[in-house]
Amino acid sequence: MREVASDPIATAAREPCARQPCVLLVEDDAIVAMLVEQILLDMGLQVLVVATLDNALLETEMADFDAAIIDMFLRGDRADELTEMLLVAKVPFMVMSGADLSAFHAAHPEIPVLAKPFAKADLEQHVHGLLNR
Repeated sequence: MREVASDPIATAAREPCARQPCVLLVEDDAIVAMLVEQILLDMGLQVLVVATLDNALLETEMADFDAAIIDMFLRGDRADELTEMLLVAKVPFMVMSGADLSAFHAAHPEIPVLAKPFAKADLEQHVHGLLNR
């Protein structure tokens, strides 16, 4: 089992998702995480926010969410292991990054890719698509 590093963005006592659709947001930039979280909350969704790959992997093992938004580069780690877990678990997800994701997109054309910076409407459209799969 992986050791889970402290995650300053995640809340100390996380409440599990219930009733409303829930999105796992994996983002290591606190400002981006807060902005995306607010957009998702405004859409009427519950949000689990984590900032590290280890914590994202732990949340994925618990699979207490309906879809995920993954920043591919987390504090020096690539999120490939996480995306593979989500593919195996058949959890709909999208990836986002300010870096070039063309290789990822070529390998996984079915996975939505959102380049940073992005428009709020584009994020909302992708999230609706994920939740309607």
